[in-house]
Amino acid sequence: MKEAVLKAALDAGFVRARILAPWMPPAGAAANYREGAPALLMAALAYGNRAPGAVSGAPPGTAEIAPFAQRNYYRETVKRLQRLSGEFRQRFGGQKRDFRILCNSPVPEKPPAAACGLGALGRNGLIICPEAGSLVVIAAMTLPWALSGDGPLEGSPCAACNPQNPPCAAACPTGALAVDGSFHREWCIQWYASGYGETVPPEVAAQWGRRFYGCNLCQDACIWHQKPIPGAETAEGILPAWIDCRELLALSDEAIRARFRGTALGLSWLSPQALRRNAEMAL
Repeated sequence: MKEAVLKAALDAGFVRARILAPWMPPAGAAANYREGAPALLMAALAYGNRAPGAVSGAPPGTAEIAPFAQRNYYRETVKRLQRLSGEFRQRFGGQKRDFRILCNSPVPEKPPAAACGLGALGRNGLIICPEAGSLVVIAAMTLPWALSGDGPLEGSPCAACNPQNPPCAAACPTGALAVDGSFHREWCIQWYASGYGETVPPEVAAQWGRRFYGCNLCQDACIWHQKPIPGAETAEGILPAWIDCRELLALSDEAIRARFRGTALGLSWLSPQALRRNAEMAL
């Protein structure tokens, strides 16, 4: 059965799939995540290194939406797992409640992903999968069967990098990724673009550039991404490569929510105020 489950996940378009068994949610998880499961299907959906938007040639007052946010890969991932859930119930049995999907959920995804070899933690603080680097959305689905689990990958995914000058750290314009592998979120452009932090420090603001959402310079420089990595096809939450910041600043809160509903910028924690701040920073 395990082989059939993993094959079905790959056939569904996930670039990598592994089984974690047994699985128990971490202490403090919300009530609807507390129940354990005999096994957990871990899956990675690639969003790829599509060409960035040609912002340099875009009109004044516009700013870039990074390629990873130009589609709602979270929603696409959930839809594919929902289809797998139906397929598994039909083929192997079980109830709908047995197949709980964890994607962008309160349950941390990196520890189980590393534990079962879906990928390994890189210097950039992201899970790196052999097939698509860190250009993936990671998700999981509980399974009601006692399947054998997979083990972690051997070695560091960053072993080939120059430890004195790793490309991801060298590419970070604010020094949020240190040479020693530590991450300083209070210096990260993307952390602030995601709505965190009360104010943007001057040294971060100075490096903001024409970004509306997304700074992926560390990923662009990663040795794992120096080859074409196709992204999964999806029509979910399509956004343009750039956005008119002045137009956005004139919109009401409700109009901003309506503009981005169903997209990667319509997530609950990304408030209209945060998106206005991004537009102001880009201008």
